[in-house]
Amino acid sequence: MKTIMLTLDESQEEVIKALAKALKLEIIELTEKDEDLGLTMAMEEGKKYGRMSDEESSSFLKKLGE
Repeated sequence: MKTIMLTLDESQEEVIKALAKALKLEIIELTEKDEDLGLTMAMEEGKKYGRMSDEESSSFLKKLGE
């Protein structure tokens, strides 16, 4: 299984959806809320394996806000 994220304008989206339907590909559209939930879940999972240093954490949060 592969996950591919695309940024599309409206006409491109229509073409991709038609192509996916013809090829019987599953498309799951995610909202920003879905993405935030996924990120939160990944961060919680990461807590089980180790913590970032203060410097790594600061850098990560800075990049997240960009």
